[in-house]
Amino acid sequence: MFEKVKRFAKKIATSKKAQMTCLMMVCGVTAMMAQTTAGDYSAGTAALTQVSEEIAKYVPIVVKLCYAIAGVVAVVGAISVYIAIDNALSIRLKIERI
Repeated sequence: MFEKVKRFAKKIATSKKAQMTCLMMVCGVTAMMAQTTAGDYSAGTAALTQVSEEIAKYVPIVVKLCYAIAGVVAVVGAISVYIAIDNALSIRLKIERI
């Protein structure tokens, strides 16, 4: 009987599939133990809540800043278009005079 058990154990020990199964079981148990012993998460939750509230305070300021930047870009673009049209009209008038 002991020889049968010994042959069976040797066969399992040399099998790649059995080795991988044992390795996965050991890793899985280790991961579960790490998750259950991690402890209380209330400090991290409170910190994330505080950070989200602080960031929410800056949203209106950032929106106004974006509006100001968009206004400056629009004014510069309008001046650029006006100068281009004015130059085109002056060139056209010079061509018509010739």
